[in-house]
Amino acid sequence: MARFIAIPVGQGDAFYLEREGFSVLVDGGRGRTSFPFMFKSVTGVNSVNVVVCTHNDQDHADGILGFLESALQCDEVWLPGRWLDVLPDILKPLNEVFVELVENISDMEKHQNEALRKPDTTSIEVYSEQIDGFTVETGSLNYGTMLGEDWWPESCIEMLEQSESWELSSHWLNPIYFMHPHFYAMFSSAAHGQLLWSAIDAASRIRAIAIAAFNRGVPVRWFEFNPTAPSGGKAELRPVNASEIKMVNARGGMLLNFLALTVANKESLVFFSPPGNNHPGVMFTADSDLANLTIPSNLDYAITTAPHHGSEANANAYLAVQSAKCSSITWIRSDGRYRQRPGASYLHLKSRRLCTLCRCKAGSQAPKQVVHLYSRSGRWVRHRSSQLCSCK
Repeated sequence: MARFIAIPVGQGDAFYLEREGFSVLVDGGRGRTSFPFMFKSVTGVNSVNVVVCTHNDQDHADGILGFLESALQCDEVWLPGRWLDVLPDILKPLNEVFVELVENISDMEKHQNEALRKPDTTSIEVYSEQIDGFTVETGSLNYGTMLGEDWWPESCIEMLEQSESWELSSHWLNPIYFMHPHFYAMFSSAAHGQLLWSAIDAASRIRAIAIAAFNRGVPVRWFEFNPTAPSGGKAELRPVNASEIKMVNARGGMLLNFLALTVANKESLVFFSPPGNNHPGVMFTADSDLANLTIPSNLDYAITTAPHHGSEANANAYLAVQSAKCSSITWIRSDGRYRQRPGASYLHLKSRRLCTLCRCKAGSQAPKQVVHLYSRSGRWVRHRSSQLCSCK
């Protein structure tokens, strides 16, 4: 019997799938310290075959870091290939990364970069949307280096062996510090101080996960965003918009731009676990809008996770799935308490829907729930404790 569980993390996504001879955790929500205990208590297991991090959003990645730092076990870790573009730089001491990012922002101000001129560009996430379509500048550095037998770039091994997580003192952890007047001497806008803080936060997350995965000593597979020619993975879990890579190209552009791509929702990795002997498939959509990719043809009666927690910004994803003419999809949505989510497109779906937390009428509250489905007679059946969506 296969089973699927949406773990009720405080914020974000965390999904567990167990099928014949294989188990996977896809993302871990935002709770770095709380997630390992929650994972074990909800799933009843202390090990998985594969741990996947779909992208560098805090509400997807922090729990994965907590898992890797805990006593929980895994056989493999799957990470975004985009992280390899920045890893050699962010394994350096914090002060060196700080200086490089300051120079990046200052240089863009000097050249009146359009993305930085917008007043709401206060975070790496917003900046990633502003540079949508940004072309990677490889130039004369367009050559590749094979990953070693230990699954890491040779140039990073010594740094990974010697590196420890950045010790971020209180001012590094506080974005308000980066609005302090002494930053005005560096930047033309206080908002760019906040952007700097957000970039450092994004870098520290990748750095910590990489170090934790390296210290595990388990195979690490890297998947590069590639919606037109996906490849790699396992028979039980295949990329839908990414290709597994064995080689990494040298980065020839600004660190800030490549960090922005690690948090970009459009580059969230999407995976599909195809149907098995007695159960339909499962598609993990992360924060993707499913644009420009081929939807798996065998989605009949499958589970599909609601992209970006049901945000209306990802409405295209529902149209993409509907265009595949699949029978009886079950949508699973994981989220915290937000007024704007889910959007109308999610609410208007004719298919069965379940949420870890439904949006209720003003003044009322709904408790978080474990969403648990199991296979029976070739279909996904919800556990009697898992309630259908009641979002208002």
